Amino acid sequence: MQPLAIGALACGAVMIIGVSVTLILTRRGIKPRPAGINRWQLHGSIPLGAAGLALGAISRGSGQSPTTHNAIFATATALLLGALLCALAGAVTETRHHRAAR
Repeated sequence: MQPLAIGALACGAVMIIGVSVTLILTRRGIKPRPAGINRWQLHGSIPLGAAGLALGAISRGSGQSPTTHNAIFATATALLLGALLCALAGAVTETRHHRAAR
């Protein structure tokens, strides 16, 4: 496996751990934000989506072995799936918040 694949896997692991820790640390005391963005989108979906798109762009490059391409593509897919899950969690949170305010 090329160093690029090892770096992509390490980057993916660091992103997942970092987003998880940030979401845990920002659980309380967050200031209200404009409608449509909450801590799940701000600290979860946006960073994971950006990292997934960056790795997806890197995986399209040439000169990689099939194993390296598959490892980078799998990491990018996992990051984008994590971004989707954070977006869904944010949507559920906002829906609950709006229903409780009624």
